[in-house]
Amino acid sequence: MHGRRPARLPLRRLRCLLVTTPADLSERLRALSAEQLSVAPAQLHPDALLSDDLAVDSLTAIEWGMTIEDAFGISLPEDAWEHVTTYGRVDALVLRLATAQA
Repeated sequence: MHGRRPARLPLRRLRCLLVTTPADLSERLRALSAEQLSVAPAQLHPDALLSDDLAVDSLTAIEWGMTIEDAFGISLPEDAWEHVTTYGRVDALVLRLATAQA
């Protein structure tokens, strides 16, 4: 063991491993999203419309998406925001992609 250091995981991957259940992932996403979108976590309910209720425009969506990708070690599809109109769908998409990466 002399001179050998354990392999280090990239920080991106390590953050993803800290999320152990779908509920943990959803809670991390809610906290991250509330901060990124400058809204109260209670506003992030499944039926909240991104554009109308959360004031997510195209620039905000890009920035938010990049933050999500970095935080969870995933890659969102380029057309993700065209098909995702509610916070619940964002949560479901991130959950699906993050669990597929694990």
